[in-house]
Amino acid sequence: MAMDEGTEMALYRQCGDRHVVIFSQDNTEFTADRLHWDRDELHGQLSVATGLLGAMATGESDGLISFGSFNFSNPRAARDRARDLAERSRAGKIDWLGRLDEVRHLILKAERQGLPSIDLRTAAKPPADDEFNIDGFRFPKRHATIAFGDGGTAKSYHALYLAGCLARQGIRPALFDWELDEHAHRERLERLFGSTMPEVRYVRCERPLVHELDRLKRIVSDDAVAFGFFDSIGFAVPGRPEDAEHAMGYFRAVRQLGIGTHHIAHVRQGEGNDQRPFGSTFWHNAARSTWFAKLAATSPDGECLTVGLYNRKSNLSALRRPVGYQVIFETDRTTFSMVDVADNRDLAADLPLWQRMKHALSRGPQTLAKLADELGANVDTLDRTVRRKSAVFTRVANSDGITRIALLESRAA
Repeated sequence: MAMDEGTEMALYRQCGDRHVVIFSQDNTEFTADRLHWDRDELHGQLSVATGLLGAMATGESDGLISFGSFNFSNPRAARDRARDLAERSRAGKIDWLGRLDEVRHLILKAERQGLPSIDLRTAAKPPADDEFNIDGFRFPKRHATIAFGDGGTAKSYHALYLAGCLARQGIRPALFDWELDEHAHRERLERLFGSTMPEVRYVRCERPLVHELDRLKRIVSDDAVAFGFFDSIGFAVPGRPEDAEHAMGYFRAVRQLGIGTHHIAHVRQGEGNDQRPFGSTFWHNAARSTWFAKLAATSPDGECLTVGLYNRKSNLSALRRPVGYQVIFETDRTTFSMVDVADNRDLAADLPLWQRMKHALSRGPQTLAKLADELGANVDTLDRTVRRKSAVFTRVANSDGITRIALLESRAA
């Protein structure tokens, strides 16, 4: 929002996290971005462009005469930069120090004040359908999701598959990649979708996300990216994923992109590694949705995988049903086909007992003894589950006098 502030010469506006101050009489523009506080001092990047004739502009840079790091809290830094501006502008009569003081005042004031509070009653409601749904794999449109699992569970392939499906729905995705390269992902995209590949923007990343942030923000804005996939967390942090500061810094950076995101992570060692991603507990806490990927089986030739995805956390809805895929690698195609996790003994073992019971009883009523034998469960445990889930299961008497367990919905039908 543009507004007049301070002297009559300066026009100030803030565009996202970028501050711009314009002195209109000679069309001189001060731009500050990448701002951060360090020991009670505000640091960032400051660039100055001018329309003054004869100024020593930098190449073909639209009048840019100065750029670089700047301490907005330090008067000495202002004096040094003012001397540099006077020399490069060849306009020594301009009070460059006065202008810099005006710029510093406006930016420091804005940064200290921050965004105002709002009345929640006036905030717009989220859309009624605020999730994407691809093959039953549901994830938030505007928040962060983490998919975690061992290597070899096709997490990266699945992320690219999701990206292509979103692109076919008219949603422009981007893949931010720390692990492979554009050649490998281009081949994968064609294997998944054929020669009529959907548009997926690709960004190769070399540094931790917090250091790549400015470049990624520019790409998101310039390319109109609506959703981002990040492969993977372990390579995108500047230190150990177990450290809380790296998890919190990572998600602070993600939030600044202003789009929904999907992140790939690995599992920790030991018991319970299927419940949350490897590293600090803040990875699990900060994501709005997490999914665990489990490999059930691989064909002897390695050309067919069966994978289950289990929703471990969902802040914005109830936990979602597990999703199963059979991934087939043919000569020139890779296909994702849906499978029911309850039909696969390895994948079904990760389902809650009542869901395994429900799947088994979908074929018809069974005695507790037969059901226990099929599921490898204790009869008493099954009996307690029937009582606890009375909205799902019921007991029916058969002509042979033996009571069986049935689905309540089947009995009603």
